[in-house]
Amino acid sequence: MFKDSPALTAALWHQFPASDWHYLNLTAGSSAWESREDGSIVMVHYEGEDLIEMVVEMVVEMGAATEALRPLLANFRLIPVDEAEW
Repeated sequence: MFKDSPALTAALWHQFPASDWHYLNLTAGSSAWESREDGSIVMVHYEGEDLIEMVVEMVVEMGAATEALRPLLANFRLIPVDEAEW
């Protein structure tokens, strides 16, 4: 699990404002932001106990979602699993 999860979660909320993104909460352990521009999605999965949730996975579709997430990847030194697509 990612130890900077709280900071990453705060950055995600800042990076995906409601004016540009639809927020979806499909399950208790997930959050998703859908681009109003092209429908691409950033999906974040959480796990945790005692109200402390940690980011365990992020899934991103190519498009506006990828472009919006790039700065966060750099700031948090995250490496995409499939770098060929980036």
